[in-house]
Amino acid sequence: MQSKSAIVIIFWQSRSKSRKEFSKHWHRTGLRETPATANRKTMKKHRKKKSNKATGRSTPAKDALLMQANFLKAENATFVITNNLLHNLVVRDAAAVQESFDQHYGSLLGETDVLFSEAAFLFFVATRMDTGLHENYKSVLTGLLNNALNTFGASLILLRNGLPGQSMVLIRQVIEICSTIIHIVGDPKGQAIKDFEAGKYGSTASIGQAKKAVPIIGMFWGFLSTTFVHINQSHSEIQPIRPYKPGNADVEAVLSCLRMTVWICYITAELAFPTAQKRNRYWKLRDIDGKNAVAYEPDEAEKEWAAKFLNLEEVGADDLGESELDENAPSSR
Repeated sequence: MQSKSAIVIIFWQSRSKSRKEFSKHWHRTGLRETPATANRKTMKKHRKKKSNKATGRSTPAKDALLMQANFLKAENATFVITNNLLHNLVVRDAAAVQESFDQHYGSLLGETDVLFSEAAFLFFVATRMDTGLHENYKSVLTGLLNNALNTFGASLILLRNGLPGQSMVLIRQVIEICSTIIHIVGDPKGQAIKDFEAGKYGSTASIGQAKKAVPIIGMFWGFLSTTFVHINQSHSEIQPIRPYKPGNADVEAVLSCLRMTVWICYITAELAFPTAQKRNRYWKLRDIDGKNAVAYEPDEAEKEWAAKFLNLEEVGADDLGESELDENAPSSR
């Protein structure tokens, strides 16, 4: 059996298509016709073929899957489903999807990559240098930010492999992780980190606190929850995994959400480690009673850049929000 065949269909009495017509149909759909009365001959013939991994030709090991396959009998046909469909999904099929994504959408990730790298830089500095954090805060915040960035990368991997809806589920998790960081940092009483370390922290409760610091978080998290995470009618639609084409609305929607998410990751990293760099773009350092505090004060140029980067046509730069984060919550715990 050729490695491209995920499903083998054995026709018993099909006369609706000539062999030439069916051959064309097979090449379009990835289905293969094998006469039911010649199973052993077919298997023997395939075993004689030379292995060629570069072209994906059959090998005895692959052909042996036919013997282990599940046979589903219909009225006039037997459907043979091989036992390597998961491998085909994540290895064979993904390659063509990845290539199509890179061709049509790879160039659109430039600014996203830059901002992601800047957030990763703040994480790196926080793990290598003294940023004035108490050790328990440093451990929690660096761990959370690391997971936020890794999960962001995983969401892009899913998109690149033909799974835009599943990518959105991970994007929501990134927002929730960032919200947890913002809540812990902005809690002047330090109760949030105590609850977190004790395993009593409810991450969804962080959204209400996080949107006080970054108002757009509440709207974005709600959209992701109701549309992609909570089960709804869209989850009953069949979503085949196939190579992308230009102008795919689902891909473009995810790319927009990725931009919003990486922006939130960056401002979260800046808030968590405000002394990691000399000049912050969003959170300005303040001294309160000899301790570092922060205020959300992006300049007009930064607001305009963010509005353009996030493509906020209806939400202007001024609507990115005035932070209500308690300035008395010191960044040097």
